[in-house]
Amino acid sequence: MNKPFSLNEILADAWAVAKKNIWIVIGLIAVQFAVMFVFTTLLSVLFGQESGTSVLLQNVIVNLIDAFFAVSMYQVFFKLIDDDGEPEFPDFIPNIVKAVNFILVKLIIGLVAVVLIGAVSAVFFYNTPDIENTNPFTWVNAPVFILMAIPIIYVSIRLCFILCFIVDQDSGASESISQSWVITNGHFWFLFVIFLVILGINILGAMALFVGLLFTVPFSSMILIITYRHMVNSYTDEEEILIQNSENN
Repeated sequence: MNKPFSLNEILADAWAVAKKNIWIVIGLIAVQFAVMFVFTTLLSVLFGQESGTSVLLQNVIVNLIDAFFAVSMYQVFFKLIDDDGEPEFPDFIPNIVKAVNFILVKLIIGLVAVVLIGAVSAVFFYNTPDIENTNPFTWVNAPVFILMAIPIIYVSIRLCFILCFIVDQDSGASESISQSWVITNGHFWFLFVIFLVILGINILGAMALFVGLLFTVPFSSMILIITYRHMVNSYTDEEEILIQNSENN
């Protein structure tokens, strides 16, 4: 790596871009929230609040909407970061192939998380048969939640740039996973601090009557994208190194 990067530089760059394009940033997330609210409300009316079918359909549709809006938002944000011009209408239309790849990645990660959580829980409760497990949310069961949280947090951070690679480099589902794993190697604690900052920013947004989330949520994505851009640009031969390392791992 030749070009150093710092937390202050990343936050300053993200703030500059977000402040300059504040109405685009807020507008994207506002439309997403509105569309999700409309669809979930319609499903609740059609199938009922307690219907298992309604819950399943809501989860599927929310995840689909989230994938398409996430791709659209990242397309626009990359445009704002890399180009001086204003985003055009095609930039707001999510690429279907990229959205499908992102959905596939979410399914893969979700399945892995379920298996991981199930394995950790099974081992823990097998070795502690006397624990009362009718109410899992007790201090006695705190160790199992910690054991589950540590690998989940680690993997989440190592795979935090999946959507960046999908949108920026047209990577496929498995390829984006490998690339994110490679580029985050050796930077876990730096990215952990980034995520703590993002968490703090969104807590502040929630404290502002939740209206602040209209800015802090997309601003968090902006921070993540700019972190990705700084890390990718720190390589001399970006494509060669990433592809080579992905094939070796």
